[in-house]
Amino acid sequence: MDLQRSLLLNFTYFQQDKSMDEARESLLLTMELEDTRLQAQEELKARDQQISHLKELLSAAIRDRDEAHDKCHKLMLLLQRQSTTPHSSIEDRNNNASDCDESIVSSPPPEQDLAVLIDHRPLPEKGKFLQAVMKAGPLLQTLLLAGPLPQWRHPPPPLDSYQIPPPPLSALNHDGNCRKRGASEMSHDDALKYQRIVLQ
Repeated sequence: MDLQRSLLLNFTYFQQDKSMDEARESLLLTMELEDTRLQAQEELKARDQQISHLKELLSAAIRDRDEAHDKCHKLMLLLQRQSTTPHSSIEDRNNNASDCDESIVSSPPPEQDLAVLIDHRPLPEKGKFLQAVMKAGPLLQTLLLAGPLPQWRHPPPPLDSYQIPPPPLSALNHDGNCRKRGASEMSHDDALKYQRIVLQ
């Protein structure tokens, strides 16, 4: 009986010890799982902050790109406008004293003209491109023009066709004379021999 009682006590003690170990292990696993969950949440927050920072940087870069594109467009319009405006020229009163003309570039357009040039119109809607081109009209035509051609300051004098010298004929005559001399130096038999080869 004592043996049974001791076995029962040992068994209950062993069961309690085993359940305590399981409880301890379960508690450790739960704590580890909670730590992992907290770390994952912190990493997700950090990544969300990083993504929002990258979005801000991207939007700032897009804004800078759009501003640079607008400035470039304005400068190209201004340059196009300046290249298409005619240059005023002042000729020397005494043509005998000087043969050259001085050209003075016209002053840049005032601020009001720049405001007219800088037009922030959106792109035409789908299917209305032809209408937008027709409405733009002269603007498109001025963009397609190459601009004024450069002018000669001291152009060469015009030549008539009779003033252009003919090509030298001495080289052509020299080759013809060599051929004639070579043919006359050949004997009659050699000439027949060459003719026979050609005919066969």
